[in-house]
Amino acid sequence: MSTVVSLYENEWYLGAMEKLVSVVQDLSHARDLDTVTSIVRRAARELTGADGATFVLRDGDQCYYADENAISPLWKGQRFPMKNCVSGWVMINREPAIIEDIYADSRVPTEAYRPTFVKSMVMVPIRRKLPIGAIGNYWSKIRRPTKEEVHILQVLADVTAVAIENANLDTQLKQKIAMLENSNAALGRFAWISSHDLQAPLRAIENISQWIEESIQQKNYKDALEHIKSLNGRIERMDRLLKDILEYAKVEYIVNPYADKERITGRQLIDDVIKYVAPPENFLIQVNEKFDSIMLPRMPLQQVFYNLLNNAVKHNNKKDGGTASVDCEDTQDKFIFTISDNGPGISPNEQEKLFEIFQDIKARDTHDSGGMGLALVKKILNAHGCDITVESFPGRGSIFRFTWPKDHAKA
Repeated sequence: MSTVVSLYENEWYLGAMEKLVSVVQDLSHARDLDTVTSIVRRAARELTGADGATFVLRDGDQCYYADENAISPLWKGQRFPMKNCVSGWVMINREPAIIEDIYADSRVPTEAYRPTFVKSMVMVPIRRKLPIGAIGNYWSKIRRPTKEEVHILQVLADVTAVAIENANLDTQLKQKIAMLENSNAALGRFAWISSHDLQAPLRAIENISQWIEESIQQKNYKDALEHIKSLNGRIERMDRLLKDILEYAKVEYIVNPYADKERITGRQLIDDVIKYVAPPENFLIQVNEKFDSIMLPRMPLQQVFYNLLNNAVKHNNKKDGGTASVDCEDTQDKFIFTISDNGPGISPNEQEKLFEIFQDIKARDTHDSGGMGLALVKKILNAHGCDITVESFPGRGSIFRFTWPKDHAKA
């Protein structure tokens, strides 16, 4: 009898290894995490003949059940604390968990399993040295998974670790290519702008200088003084443009999002920003109380919030005073910040070019602006792997929303 079992097991093992080779080939072509999970969830179940399989990813101190393939629903899309689930135990201990009877093993949170079909299971870590996830197999009958089944599943997990790393590298490469393309496009726009926006003040300075000379020659000193006043205005605008360009160019050198080590409370950061913005007395800025309990890097977020709030104050046209609010949503892995106002709003056509350099939504002579504030905000956030969006309608105010990863906010 033992010989028959041995032959069966060997035959099964050889067949499983054959299938595994095919799975490895499929994973080698995977270029994103969704494709990897899709391949693995199917393979994990088919390779061992299990009644269900799950693909779990580590998400901080929680286990995220990213995908599953089973005879009935398990926990897809749910998160559980690492210390409260078997996949967490596997990642913490860096070894497989082989459980013949889930109701007889203290590592199993039985209440979570009671509504399911699961009676027996095996869970293996994805990347054994520093686990980033786990793969689980489940059976609807009590049985002890064989060492061959565990081995096959662990090999699949090891290959999956490599596939995830490759997918991450591919995603990073695409992001860097996109950033490079955007940077090249920005350089093209900058060259065009240099021949227009930067030359305009110079042409004005040249013309005004001639008018001053003519006025002095004609001894018309009153006109000469007016021309000098206008000249100073053009020089100040040129100075603002050059400073804006310098600030914009400096963002290119931000290569380490953790470079700034000074962390302060979100409330202190916003209070400092409001002080710098110096809104008029009849302008109200409301700050969500969540900022009292979160820690954030002073820079570059101080620059980001300053530009957004300054923009809200600068463009507000309410005679009886305007309002702006600064809100924060605290999610599992990131903060979502929102700055909204009751200003004049932005038309759809203006929104399309809002974050481009030297684009301003009002005539530039009406306020102190070089049209670089929002472009600088976007570039800072892009340099840290984040982005910003705007929702606005004319006459109904604007809402700017951006994310900031929590790992960027840690000391």
